[in-house]
Amino acid sequence: MNITVIPIIVILTYLLIELVKCLFINNDRYKKIIPILSALIGGGISVVMYITNQEIMQVSNIWIALEIGIVSGSSVTGTNQIIKKIFGGTKDDN
Repeated sequence: MNITVIPIIVILTYLLIELVKCLFINNDRYKKIIPILSALIGGGISVVMYITNQEIMQVSNIWIALEIGIVSGSSVTGTNQIIKKIFGGTKDDN
């Protein structure tokens, strides 16, 4: 597997989740499903990358690509918390 795939999935998922947060800024119901949504988006991005260009993913089948995407997408929640701590935000900030 090409090691640059994981940061690409994380960055794209992070940007899409931030877009979802901007669209539903005051709705707490959508904020509760952000970790699940980030895993689904990451999985979707990795499947699209696998289908369109298999040389990038370099995995044997689509299920492994999906697994890599789900784990990479799930890491977006932790990345978000790290960015909040670095820039002085609190847990309640959005």
